[in-house]
Amino acid sequence: MQLQFEDLNSTNLAPYAELYLRVFNAAPWCDGWLIEAVLERFAAFSQFPRFYGLGMRADDEPVGLAFGWGERWIEDWHFFIKEFCIAGHLQGQGLGQRLFAEYEQRLLAQGYGWTFLNTARAVPAYYFYRKIGFQEENQAILTKQLTMPLQG
Repeated sequence: MQLQFEDLNSTNLAPYAELYLRVFNAAPWCDGWLIEAVLERFAAFSQFPRFYGLGMRADDEPVGLAFGWGERWIEDWHFFIKEFCIAGHLQGQGLGQRLFAEYEQRLLAQGYGWTFLNTARAVPAYYFYRKIGFQEENQAILTKQLTMPLQG
């Protein structure tokens, strides 16, 4: 299997949409994405200031994806990884570690000091991220659905 890495941007991110759809519509996520929504998501994220994405191809087929954006913090720039995935049929073969190692080196070269990401504790991705050195912070992610106020 011949692996290649490519920097991703708004002009070449779309071919990775099918990969994203297959990964996140399968277990354990079972999200229910439609291709139009994935393409819209990718287009919006790729326009963020300090967006940086890295794709991984095996024999010219997209098999891995990592992207996010930089955020200024007190003493330096931090990088928030928004999406990271490997094709389901290739998971568990070390490709995620290879993609992340390449991504990390490129982020270091761009001057980032830290990476952050969110994932659920009850999915295999949590254990993958712990294995490659991520540590859990003492923070909470809070959500609230927005609704229209009652008329009265």
